[in-house]
Amino acid sequence: MSLAPERSALDHRLSLFDHASRLHVLTPDAPLPDGGRPYPDDADHRGPRPGGGFFSVEQARAALAAVLRAHFDGPGRSLDELHEDLCALDVPLWAIRPDVLEGLPWPTTEPAREAGVWLARQAKDRRPALVGLCLLAGRARAEDVLLVRTLGLLPCLGPVAVAVLESIPGSAGALVWLAERSSQLTRSRAIEAMCRADDPVAVAWLLRHATDQDPTAGGHAQRVAQSVRLADILEDGETDDQAVLVAGRLLQAMAWEDFSALRDYDDACRALAAFAVRAAAVPPVLDSLAPAVALAEDLTSGHAACLPWRPGVRETTLERLRRLLTSARAVETLARAARSPDPMTRRRAAWARRAIAALPVVPGFPSRPPEDGRDRLAVHVVVPDPALPGRVETRPLVNGLPVVARAFRKGRPYDPEHLLGGLAAAEEAREARLAEAYCTEGCCGALYVTIVRDGDTVVWRGWRDPDSPAVDLEPFRFAAGSYDEVVARAVDDHDWEWPARTVAREVRRSLREDPGLLAAWECEAGFICAEADRRDVIQVVFWHPREPSFDGEDWPEDEPWVQLQWTVPVDDADAGGQAARLVDWLRGNDPKPHAKVVGGSRKFAERLGLPWPDWDED
Repeated sequence: MSLAPERSALDHRLSLFDHASRLHVLTPDAPLPDGGRPYPDDADHRGPRPGGGFFSVEQARAALAAVLRAHFDGPGRSLDELHEDLCALDVPLWAIRPDVLEGLPWPTTEPAREAGVWLARQAKDRRPALVGLCLLAGRARAEDVLLVRTLGLLPCLGPVAVAVLESIPGSAGALVWLAERSSQLTRSRAIEAMCRADDPVAVAWLLRHATDQDPTAGGHAQRVAQSVRLADILEDGETDDQAVLVAGRLLQAMAWEDFSALRDYDDACRALAAFAVRAAAVPPVLDSLAPAVALAEDLTSGHAACLPWRPGVRETTLERLRRLLTSARAVETLARAARSPDPMTRRRAAWARRAIAALPVVPGFPSRPPEDGRDRLAVHVVVPDPALPGRVETRPLVNGLPVVARAFRKGRPYDPEHLLGGLAAAEEAREARLAEAYCTEGCCGALYVTIVRDGDTVVWRGWRDPDSPAVDLEPFRFAAGSYDEVVARAVDDHDWEWPARTVAREVRRSLREDPGLLAAWECEAGFICAEADRRDVIQVVFWHPREPSFDGEDWPEDEPWVQLQWTVPVDDADAGGQAARLVDWLRGNDPKPHAKVVGGSRKFAERLGLPWPDWDED
């Protein structure tokens, strides 16, 4: 095997390392411009992979093993030839990662390391570059850090580069360097690696910068909190303002994850209680108040209410947050934010003010029904921080405790449009679905309850989750009169809505009342929604010519249909007027040319002249 700087066919194209190095000079302290695009090998990675179809890890391992065996076992095989063989390999990029090479003999040898260095430095295509990095995982040395971290600047190579850096002793500084200059996925993987490193350099960075680009910390908020010993730091009392801000964001992210990481975080009660104390000493800017708002709501009606609190601590923690949020300094901060020229700042201020007004004035959470023996129902509609992803939740509380959070941790409660109608009680028992797993009910279940009116009593019974043998909730019995009042009040309450959500509700109502509006254009309404973190648009999703038949497993392949999504800009003024104008526009205009295809038959879409989405990714 030759390790000489071999060239031949590789001379005509810039290596990925040289490409990343040159672009890094332009933005030395930030990610590469446009993620390094266009890449030198773009021409070879356009369109679908030749083999197409499903590709398993086992298939990838076998294909890579064949190429590597031919190189390492074949006498006189050059690295040029290995490079070309890897370029031609019919393996998707996602399948080329270090664990795919586990169990193969070559990564344990010095020649494999030398080949990895050569490929990482000379590769002019993503496949050999990734294989080179995989060969270095667990075998790289300190002198390889510059090579590996530079390649990691390219988003397509970043996650594997992080795995290589993590295997190099004392590389926490390199992980920090890469995290500060990377795309979201690479940064998230670097944060994971730093959490595992238990290195003072990594801990110091995480405590101040883990949420800089992504307030949810890439879905790893619990790991970050544990690695920096968040509860200890907050209780210490000497943490700076930036660390308190990061702590609030981490706790907020844990509370809003689909699985509510707060419930798995052993120090959650300590951290929440200490944050409520420390947050009062931090200057009240919008970014510090927003986590306090979200956590106060969760202590009232979310998973934080179900933590193993010592008697009185939950109430005290909520009261401290409420006092902070209603203080004169906080009120003035939110008033200034409401006058900001920035729309997002104004929207966050409006969200915070509404949420604060809905917090309980006096702490206290009765855990037993009143003396008449009837349970008490309340319904809280909780809207997420507009700056973060998330959906509106309808949280039923019985005797002061959230029933969904108590019994179901695999997904969030439904929004009001999908949940409240199912709470109506009738003499004929009906089953209502309160929540569904984040993936789907068919995958991980849902939470159901049977609701029936029995004389002057409404009964909730028959709790079930198709994915679990039993649901740990007892039957509840409500006084029918007060129950009906609570449900009716929740159905009629739209104060929680923002303008785009109101526009979506009004358009949805108009299309339901007059289906001919879309039928005139050979279309059928799907759903109309406004997402909490995109408050300047609504999404109108519809079918052409109609919603297809669905057998419960697969959409029909031969039936001619497409699903389209029309994104309609809205603003914060006159929601009713905007909805009326949109409905009037539909009377004289076909929405199909203004929408994009999001599903259906490709052949049918092309016959209509509608562009098919570019879903063919390597």
